[in-house]
Amino acid sequence: MAIELDEDYVEARANLGCVLLDLGEHELAISGFAGALNLLETYADVHYHLAKTLDLLGRNSEAERHWLRFVELSPDSPWADEAQERLSP
Repeated sequence: MAIELDEDYVEARANLGCVLLDLGEHELAISGFAGALNLLETYADVHYHLAKTLDLLGRNSEAERHWLRFVELSPDSPWADEAQERLSP
């Protein structure tokens, strides 16, 4: 509903992606995360969730750029260690 009221509500798009992911709707979740990043490319948490989703689907090469961007944007995040592990060969 929030997105219908304000299509530029980036947090609503990010949250929708997380809900869709929880529901097992992976491709729709990816679309939700991509929509959020189209509005705010520097939203670190969305890069994290998108990278994790892409990895889950075996789309590791696509995920890599989002892991890298997440670490760049949020190097002190509690999730930064996970991102660094994903980036390690």
